Amino acid sequence: MKTHALVLFIVLAAAVSLASSAKADTVSITLTGVSGGVQGNVYTSPYYATIGNTANVPIVCDDYSHDVYIGESWIASVSTFADLSNVRFWQGSQAATLQLYDEAAYLFNALTQVPIQIGNISFALWAIFDPIDVKTSAGWTTGGNAINPTSAAGWLANAQSQTYTAGEFSNFEILTPCSQSPQGLVCPTTSAASAQEYLVRTPEPSSVFLLAIGLVAVWLVKSKRDSGIVQA
Repeated sequence: MKTHALVLFIVLAAAVSLASSAKADTVSITLTGVSGGVQGNVYTSPYYATIGNTANVPIVCDDYSHDVYIGESWIASVSTFADLSNVRFWQGSQAATLQLYDEAAYLFNALTQVPIQIGNISFALWAIFDPIDVKTSAGWTTGGNAINPTSAAGWLANAQSQTYTAGEFSNFEILTPCSQSPQGLVCPTTSAASAQEYLVRTPEPSSVFLLAIGLVAVWLVKSKRDSGIVQA
């Protein structure tokens, strides 16, 4: 019984650690692929990357003015929506910055919900942070409206019309590129030659706990079978 309790404690402790909003300050990223979508001669989100030791992670770019090539690796700082002071598009206050990143996370979700509009949604997301360059690009489209978005302009209006609640996007992280200096890493970097900033969706805390409970249940059943308590 003591052994069972110890295993339960270890698994749940690991779940708490995974579900915590406290993340590593920096992480290594390698861009490994694109989705294949193209609009205005630009690859649209999602892209795929190896983040730390995890391969094929879907990521969404919020940064139109920088470039990354497949196979490129860099170091990024990791921010949650609870503290955006280290992101690339800081607006001078947490509240003003949060509004923009809420819109970006909303459009991230829309990419998977309305795949036929991936190109327009990608450009709408880019326009949140770089409206001048994006709205004059070949990929920018107009038409529709906030209620019936059928263009990049419509999707941007749709995202801006939403009412967002505190913690709504707690399962998102922002990966902001750093640069190397004689004094060490500079995060965020101001270098024009740096990599792009990306958003990534992480597992909901509740999902982590459910996984932990499932693992404990499987272990208990196996343990009882091995001891002869449960018969086949």
